[in-house]
Amino acid sequence: MLIAVLAYLAGSLPLGFFLRRFNVLRLNGKFVSIAADFTLGILVTALLPKLPQLMSRFGLPSFVYPLGNSAQIGACALIFAVLGHYFSVYVCGWGGLGLALIMGGFLILTPNAALLSFAVIALTLLIVRRMKYASIAGALTLPFFVYWQYPLDRIYLGTAIILAALIVFTHTRFFLERS
Repeated sequence: MLIAVLAYLAGSLPLGFFLRRFNVLRLNGKFVSIAADFTLGILVTALLPKLPQLMSRFGLPSFVYPLGNSAQIGACALIFAVLGHYFSVYVCGWGGLGLALIMGGFLILTPNAALLSFAVIALTLLIVRRMKYASIAGALTLPFFVYWQYPLDRIYLGTAIILAALIVFTHTRFFLERS
């Protein structure tokens, strides 16, 4: 439960808002915002599973061991970080679209599948020149690449399916509202 709350709060951080506030986006473009979300996905997925060992080292009770191993904790943390990114508590429920956060997290969980999905995003972006279609293509292929690389791991596959559905839902909803 503690990992889920921490992941949600970390995912809720309005990095784009802070970058805009300090004129980083105006000076460096959207790449900095994408890199910040990507890095947040890496940090949440890589560091939060280490929390039980850290808590036990300092003699604190750890309530996250029944959840499973660090890979399962990382997948759970990524899901809650993405939910926090969509429904941020800091900016009244408004959040980002989450693709960079998801790809950063999957680069830790399943590196080969994430890199193949990056290739699909880049190829779709080259052909179509629309990020919304590239995002949806990358999200839809991610579960297939996860299954191909890790056919017996239900945790990774379930996480990929849940997050791909969230990406498709938010991107289609976002672009339908804006068209």
